[in-house]
Order: sequence, then C-alpha cells, then structure tokens
Amino acid sequence: MKGLVKVEVHPTESIEKVVKAVQNVMGEIELHESDRGHITVLEGRLEKMDDLLPLRDLLTRMRIRDAAFSLLTGAAVDERLSFGLNKEAAYAGRASFYQSGASPTGPIQVELSGDIDKIIEFLCGKSERL
Repeated sequence: MKGLVKVEVHPTESIEKVVKAVQNVMGEIELHESDRGHITVLEGRLEKMDDLLPLRDLLTRMRIRDAAFSLLTGAAVDERLSFGLNKEAAYAGRASFYQSGASPTGPIQVELSGDIDKIIEFLCGKSERL
C-alpha cells in the first residue's frame, strides 16, 4: 500500500491548525510544505497499512465504519482510492467525509493505491466491495 495525504492551507488559515487537523485523523504523519502562489500545500506519505491506524481507530470510536465502508467502496476505482476529510471536523478530532462545496477551505485529500479491498477491510472491518 502506498498513499499520499495532501491539504491546501489558504491565507485565512493557520498552518499550525491545519497540521493539527491532519494529525488528529492521520496520526504523527510527517508533512512537507510547499508554496503554490497564495496557497501553501502540505503533503505527507503513507507507506504501510499501519499508517492508517489512527483513521481506523477514529472511524471505530465514532461508530461510522459502516458509513465509511459505503462511501469508500463507491470511491474506489481499480487499485486506487481517493477521498476527502473535512478539515474543520478533523481539527475537532472527528472524522467527517468531505462533500464537494461543503467548505470553502477544501478537504484533507487522501489518495491510496494498492490492494484497495484489503485497505477498505482494514479501515472498515468489511471485505467485499459491492
């Protein structure tokens, strides 16, 4: 499994707060900063399944693994899975999947590749895509 976590930091946002939001849902991921005009982009790599443990634990604690399973199976295409997490909810220590246009600051974007069925099973405790 390989993955990338990417998030834009807009001028109205605090980099420290966005880093905290990412770490609240993804754990102590190392984030690298790059400037793209007036927007700063933070990126971090996921190398192994255990890097998803903080997100899995959060989905379990919030009791939203069934909902996550439904959303993630619908977002999976071949050996790729891409989904967004709401920054504001993440800052508050909650997992909420991003819906387009739901926030002007955009999502914490997570892109995963590899055995997607195994990744979804790891995160959600279920093994079959519909």
